[in-house]
Amino acid sequence: MLSTAPARGLPRARPVGEADPMHDPPWTPDTLLLPDRPFSRAELSALVSDGVLVPVVLEAHVLRGRPVTRAVKLAALEAQLPPHLLGRGVLGRLSAAWFYDCAPRPTVLPVLLDKLRRTTMSPVPDGMALHQVTLGGYDVHDAGPVRVTTPLRTAVDLALHVPEREGLAALERLMHAPHLHCPPPLVQAALESFERMPGRQAALLRVRRAARAIGRPVP
Repeated sequence: MLSTAPARGLPRARPVGEADPMHDPPWTPDTLLLPDRPFSRAELSALVSDGVLVPVVLEAHVLRGRPVTRAVKLAALEAQLPPHLLGRGVLGRLSAAWFYDCAPRPTVLPVLLDKLRRTTMSPVPDGMALHQVTLGGYDVHDAGPVRVTTPLRTAVDLALHVPEREGLAALERLMHAPHLHCPPPLVQAALESFERMPGRQAALLRVRRAARAIGRPVP
């Protein structure tokens, strides 16, 4: 059975503001933990250092040993994305690859905004980076409370915009996952359809390199 007691013990939960802790929802091993819900940032950091908690994304945590499923990721995102980004923002690039279990948790969460849709711009929350892009009708997957780019659009965006090693590794995993349905020939064809896209040739080279790495070369 998983122990919930670190070397120096679980810190005592602190009430938020003037709230009566007697009326707070009970803590359970399945609870998603956020700053002041119920532990402070310092206490969460101490619990991570002690190996009791693991980060999910941004400032959300779960008890170590609990699988970080897509349902957990969605709950963490819904709890932290501001309303205007929940309604109009789209997880993309490395954040989408993370959602599809093809990349580690990003330290900065890329969120895409469609240029063609009016969006009230508020201050960008810490830990997020906004990118204005053009999104087609088949580029976005509705995943309950949040929206995320489809695996194919995610692969194309990684090839175009994330040339670093982590982007290439995520691209390999996306193209190698049968259930995501974005094999190398399809990603290559999608890129070739953008005749005047800046960086297209370099992106095609990255797709070919990633395809060779997973044993599925394309011409």
